[in-house]
Amino acid sequence: MLIDVDSDKGWPFHMPEAEFYSIGYESISDPYPLPSVADGSIVAKKRDEAWATISPLLGQYQSLFVKNERNRLIKELLQSTDKPRLYITRQLRRYWQRGMAPNALAPDYHKCGAKGRPRREVEQKVGPKRTVTPGVGVPVTEEVAELFRLALDGFYLRNEKVSLAAAKDKAVGLFKARYPTATERSMPTMRQFRYFYETNYRKTEVVRKRTPSRIYEKDKRALTSTSANLNFGPGARYEIDATIADLYLVAEDDPALIIGRPVLYFVKDVFSRMVVGMYVGLENPSWVAAMVALSNAFSEKTTYCQGHGIAISQEDWPSCGLPASIMADRGELLFKQADVLVNRFNIQLSNSRAYRGDDKAICERFFNTIQSQFRPYVGGVVEPVNGKKRAGKRYELDAQLNLPEFTELLINLVIGYNTQHVVEGYDFAPDMPTDLPAVPRELWNWGIQNRTGNLRSCDEDLARINLLPYESGTVSQVGITFKGLVYTCQQALSLGWFDRIRQNRPSKVEIAFDPRRTDTVYIRPDSKFENYWVCELSDRSRRYKGMSFVEASGILKEMNRTKATARQKEDFKKPDALATVEKIVASAKKRQEANKPPVTDTERLRGIRQNRVKEKELERNRSGIKSHKQPEQVRPADVVPFRSHKTESSDSIDYPNMDAFLEDDDD
Repeated sequence: MLIDVDSDKGWPFHMPEAEFYSIGYESISDPYPLPSVADGSIVAKKRDEAWATISPLLGQYQSLFVKNERNRLIKELLQSTDKPRLYITRQLRRYWQRGMAPNALAPDYHKCGAKGRPRREVEQKVGPKRTVTPGVGVPVTEEVAELFRLALDGFYLRNEKVSLAAAKDKAVGLFKARYPTATERSMPTMRQFRYFYETNYRKTEVVRKRTPSRIYEKDKRALTSTSANLNFGPGARYEIDATIADLYLVAEDDPALIIGRPVLYFVKDVFSRMVVGMYVGLENPSWVAAMVALSNAFSEKTTYCQGHGIAISQEDWPSCGLPASIMADRGELLFKQADVLVNRFNIQLSNSRAYRGDDKAICERFFNTIQSQFRPYVGGVVEPVNGKKRAGKRYELDAQLNLPEFTELLINLVIGYNTQHVVEGYDFAPDMPTDLPAVPRELWNWGIQNRTGNLRSCDEDLARINLLPYESGTVSQVGITFKGLVYTCQQALSLGWFDRIRQNRPSKVEIAFDPRRTDTVYIRPDSKFENYWVCELSDRSRRYKGMSFVEASGILKEMNRTKATARQKEDFKKPDALATVEKIVASAKKRQEANKPPVTDTERLRGIRQNRVKEKELERNRSGIKSHKQPEQVRPADVVPFRSHKTESSDSIDYPNMDAFLEDDDD
C-alpha cells in the first residue's frame, strides 16, 4: 500500500511488489520527521485530541484501505463525535503520510510566525489590540527599533543603576525628537520596549556589560574549579588577610573607656581549611601585624594559648612550620620587608589581583564565619545601620569585652573550628578515603601522613626578628643612630665602634625594628639571617623610652620645630647685638686714638703687672657691698626632734659631690 505524501487528497492505493521494484526509486531523507512534543504544551493537546478522534478507526486497520469500507467506518464515527468529516479525513491522511505514530498528528506550529526574523516591514501594530488605552499605537519599524537600540546601548547598558523604565522614557524622548508630529496615542509602549529588549538582548550579555569587569570577574563569572585542586597537601599554600572586627572594645584598665574596633589577621591553609595563625590587636593592617600573624603560623600554639589562659595539647592545634607558598592581597607582602620570606625561609610569595578577593576566598570567607559565632552573644557589635536614630542608641555604648577577653574568645572559637567544624562542599581528591570527615584537623593530619609530611621547622625568635621591617642606620662615636634615636650595642662596644679615634667603623648598618617599641632594635652584622645583635636605647635618647616610633617621630618633629623657631629669633636679634659691639669697639678705638700716651711701647709693656693691681682695687671698690644697714636679731625657732631615740643621724643634707658624676666617661 502506497500513499502520495505531498498530496492534500491522497489515499492509500495498492501496487504489486514486482511492479514497485520495476519502476525504480531513489531513497531520500524523511520529509516529515516525527517532531518532539513537550508535555502540557498546546501542541500536545492538539495531538492528543486528533489521536483520540481517529484511534477508533485504527482498530479495523485493513478495512481503511478499501474506499467503501473506509467511508462506512467514518460515517459511523461521525455519529459518536462532534468533529466534522473533513477533520477526520485530514487527520487520518496526516497519520499515514507522516509516519503512522501519534506524534505525526502534531500541528506544524514551528512553521508559524517567521521565528527568529523580526517583522519590521509592517504598517500596523502587531500583537493584541488595545482595550483600555486609547489609540492604536505605533508599529515597531526598523526606525523605531533603531531608537530602542540607542536607548538600550547608550543609556541602559552603561549604568547598572538605570532601570528599564528609565531606558524606555529615553527611547520615547528620542522618538519624539525624530517624529515631532507624533501624538500621545502613537507612542511606543513599555510592553513593546520590553519585548524588544527580551528578544534582542541575552540576559548574560546584559549583566556583563552593565557590571564593571572587576566586579563581574569577582562575583558573577563562572566557577570552573576549586581552591584545593592544585594544593596537594597541608602547607602547600597559606592565605593571609586582615579585617576590622565588627565589635567595639573597652580599655583593660578602665572599662568605661571605649577603645574602638580591633584588627584581625588570620592565616589559613588552603588544603585543610585550618586556621594556622592569627593576630588580634589594635595595630592597623600593616606589615607589623602581618608579621605577628605569620610568626604565630610558623610556631607551635601551646605557648601562645597558655599566655591567654587556655590549655591545649599539640594535637589540638597541630599546625607548625613553614609553608611552601603564601597568598596575600596587594598590601603588606608587596614591599621589600617581605623579601625575607623568600631569601631566608624559601617561601614563594604571590599577591592577588587588584579588587579580586576571590583569589583567596578561603581566608576572605572565614571572617564572616568566625564573627557570626560571637555576634549574638556580645555587646558593642556593629549594626548594619548606624544606631544613632531618633529613638535608638549608639551600639558602641554597649561594648563589654576588652582586648585580652576578646582574644581568648577568638582562640576558643578557632580551636573549635579547627577540631569540629565540617567544611561544606569540600572537594575530596580521588585518593582520599570515604571515612575521612571534612574537618580541618582531620584533613591536616591525613595530608601530613599521606601527602606532604611534616612542614619545615624554624626557630620562633629568629623567625620573629627576621620578619621585622628593616631600614638603614648610621654609626658614629656617639652610637648607632636610627630614625633620630641613638642606640648602643655590646658587640659594637667590644669592637670599638664608638671610640673617639680615627678608625674604619662601618658608616651604615641594616637595622630590624619593631615599630611599636623604640627600646630595642636589631642589627644584622652580615648578610646571613641567622646572626643578629641586640641594640638598646642609649642614655642620649632616654626621653623616648617606652614609646612607639610614631610617637618618637612626633616628639622629634616638635623639638626640631622648637629649635628652628628659636634659631629664627636668634638670627633676627643677632645683628642688633653685633651692632652694639661694633659701636662700643668704635668708641673705644676713637678714645684710644685721642688719648695716645707719650711713652714708648716698651715702657707700656713693662707696667702691665702694676697696672693690673691698681685696676683690681678699683674693680673691688666698684663691685663691693656698700650697705651700712645692721641686720635685725631674730630669735631662732625651737627645734623639735622627730626621732624617738636620742641618736645623731648619719644622713647629710649637704649638696652631693659632683665628682662621681663627672668621672663618667660619657659626655
